[in-house]
Amino acid sequence: MPTETEVLAHMMDRTREYTLFYFDKLKDQDLHRRFVCDGKELNSAFWVMAHLATSENGLLLMATGGPFQKFSWAKHFTVGSSGLSAAECPAFDEVYATMTQVHERVMAHLPTLGAEALERPNPSGIPAIGKTVRDVITHAIRHEGSHIGHLGWLCKLHGVRTM
Repeated sequence: MPTETEVLAHMMDRTREYTLFYFDKLKDQDLHRRFVCDGKELNSAFWVMAHLATSENGLLLMATGGPFQKFSWAKHFTVGSSGLSAAECPAFDEVYATMTQVHERVMAHLPTLGAEALERPNPSGIPAIGKTVRDVITHAIRHEGSHIGHLGWLCKLHGVRTM
């Protein structure tokens, strides 16, 4: 029988598969393109990718005591940030490799957490997430899922068929 953290890791991994499905659909598009809808500028697919690397690193590694890594561009892709201009962004290959590496570390780390680790207080400083490390992990899964929806809309705006 799988442990709770093995199930949570499985859910995160399956969620990432869906994220990668949409990034694959967008691969031939201008990932830096920002659409304006009803007068509001939307984040680009590149921003979403960099944001997911940053947030998974913070929520599923740093907040759970895992092998957190620092990367110079992370601060430009956190909550409330608008990213960088396309000319100032790190290379796509660097961001994609970082996103992949962070996810691999998460998949190795999460299943090692015991039940007592899940009950520890939420160290993120974001009360809306919940009170425990378990809440941080479940939030990370739903957070990525919400950005999958954004990627789906970006596919539509780019004219890319998904289903």
